[in-house]
Parts: sequence; C-alpha cells; structure tokens
Amino acid sequence: NGQRLLHLVNQMLDLSKLESGTLPLKLVQTDIIAYLRYIHESFHSFAEANEISLHFLTDEEQLIMDYDPDKILEIVSNLVSNAIKYTPEGGRVYLQVEEIINGDHPALQLKVIDTGIGIAEKDLSSIFDRFYQVDDSSTRKGEGTGIGLALARELAKLLGGHIEADSQPGKGTTFTVI
Repeated sequence: NGQRLLHLVNQMLDLSKLESGTLPLKLVQTDIIAYLRYIHESFHSFAEANEISLHFLTDEEQLIMDYDPDKILEIVSNLVSNAIKYTPEGGRVYLQVEEIINGDHPALQLKVIDTGIGIAEKDLSSIFDRFYQVDDSSTRKGEGTGIGLALARELAKLLGGHIEADSQPGKGTTFTVI
C-alpha cells in the first residue's frame, strides 16, 4: 500500500531529523483535550472493524497548554493503533488523559491502556528500540516495522517528556506518556 510506505518513509525521516537535532517544534497554545478527543474519534472505525471498544477517559473539560500537534498526533496514533492491533476481538482500548504535577509544574499525563495480549517482561526493555519487534506472529494482526514506538519515545523526549510501558501477558498493556 502506497500510503503505508509513505508513512514509513516519513517516520524514518523524522527519526533521522530527531537524531541530528533538526526536527523543529511547532508549538501552539490551545485546548489539548479537544485535540486528543479528535484523535481518539479518528480511530473509531479502525476499532470497530477489529471489534474493539474504544474509550476516552478524562475529568478535564479543557486544558490549555503549549504543544506540537504533529508530534502529539504521531505519539498518540502509534500507541492507539498498536493497542487496537494487539487486542483481540471483544477487547477494550482506553485513552486516558489527566493533568498532573510533574516536579513543581503542571503536566499532561496520557495513558493508552488495552486488554490485549500483553508484552513479555523480557521484551519490555527493548520495545522502544528502533526496528525491534516482539516475535510472536500468531498474535500479530498487522505488520509492524519496529519504528513507531522508537519514534514515539524520541518525540516524547523532544517535547520534554518520556514514555514508559507496563504489561502483563494475557491481560494487557499500559503506555504512559508524560
């Protein structure tokens, strides 16, 4: 598929720019909750096609902050897409958003939680490495390239945050971005 190839090439270019320090931030100041709801809604048809229920959880009505919409879109899209791909039919995927205090300043905490197949403990330390793929073809619904999580990690760093994963095989995975 041509779109898939173009997306992969763009991800590789972004990773290269990140490594060379030439990927610029393009910050806007607006309501990130509304933007995250928009991203969440864009995944409903993909989730429905895979018989996954998709939920948006937040107590925040709005949260005005500086962020780069393209970088946030890439991070959230990678995480939600993976959650849907690795969750069996009838499963659930949640995008949970809250404002937290990180150090001495407010920050956004975003979690993508799924009831999917989970990730073995031996693989958790490597999933953010470029080209790394958990080798379990029996559970894979789509072909991955091993680029998405590496890019998500680097973009989170560029935005001054970090990303981590917690998982229980057979029960699901939670990715947290701060």
